[in-house]
Amino acid sequence: MNDISVDVLVVGGRIAGATLASLLGSAGHRVLLVDRASFPSSTLSTHFFRGGRLGAVLVSLGMLDEVLALGSPPLRCDYNYATGEATPEVTPPQDPGDVGFAPSVRRGPLDHLLLQRARREPTVEVCERTALTSIRREGERVVGATLGDGRTVTARFTVGADGRASSVAAAVGAAEQIREPATRAMYYRYASGFSNPAGDPPDGAEFSMRGDELLYAFPSDGGRTCVAVSVSPADFATMHTNAQVGFAERLEAHPGLSPRLRRCAFEGRLFGCGPKDHVVRVPTGSGWALVGDASMHQDPWTGNGMDNAGVHASILASAIDDVLAGRASEDEAFRRYHQTRDDRSLGDFRETVEFGRDLRLLETA
Repeated sequence: MNDISVDVLVVGGRIAGATLASLLGSAGHRVLLVDRASFPSSTLSTHFFRGGRLGAVLVSLGMLDEVLALGSPPLRCDYNYATGEATPEVTPPQDPGDVGFAPSVRRGPLDHLLLQRARREPTVEVCERTALTSIRREGERVVGATLGDGRTVTARFTVGADGRASSVAAAVGAAEQIREPATRAMYYRYASGFSNPAGDPPDGAEFSMRGDELLYAFPSDGGRTCVAVSVSPADFATMHTNAQVGFAERLEAHPGLSPRLRRCAFEGRLFGCGPKDHVVRVPTGSGWALVGDASMHQDPWTGNGMDNAGVHASILASAIDDVLAGRASEDEAFRRYHQTRDDRSLGDFRETVEFGRDLRLLETA
């Protein structure tokens, strides 16, 4: 009763893990997806993603309309404010792809929908409130895990999709490919009643520079807008002594958005994400793989995390499917996953680190 055998055990049920489980399930593979949380469950996030990246993944899952039904407005442009400017430069959305726009969705409802999508696959079992206890090995190979619910799992592959502080990565001893010191920190709150610069319903993402500080507003689902400020670690330490006041003062210092933000109703608590190192891990080994923030974590100021989670999960799903279907060896497929991940995302990772040290570098880039 306490033993289960599957093709793939996925630890972590948010964007990366749920996407991976859905894609492998649709290919007919037996998947056990576990997460210690109970969904819906929020997590720190900028909520923003691009139509040509995670948006395209949602299309492949048949989920884009379902996600947009939550009420996220299509963000069909970017409003960019230079330091001290009240009038924006209007540019096309970032990487809109065939979707044609960039969405922004709160993680509670989005992650819940993705988890429900995985549940719809007959060969996928989803277990919430279930933690990883330990990794099981035969020699050097990972062959499954023991879970907090008492079950012993035998799996051809064990995948860590369990975030930056991945317990799977720690258990398998995943090597660090790159580590860079922290460069940014972030605070955000939700606002209702936000309009675009013309006073009409929101239709774009907004970015306002103020020296080494970035204020952004991402109109999201449910009539809420995620209003965030990205600051240096030194400024974060100063703000942290009275974060509510510091956050309000910074909103006032951005003339392109402050008049409209004064008319908004802010709700819920102020969320904060302190400085965290940027880390890229070697994402595969014998019988195991990492995806999402467990594989590559960077500061959220560039908004790449959700896109990477979905795109990297799609790449890994293809690699694992090729092995399970006999089209490729594990070594070959995992080398391809590692290389494709790096080809797709290391450039953005390095820019996130480089410009994150001082956002004023963007003015001369």
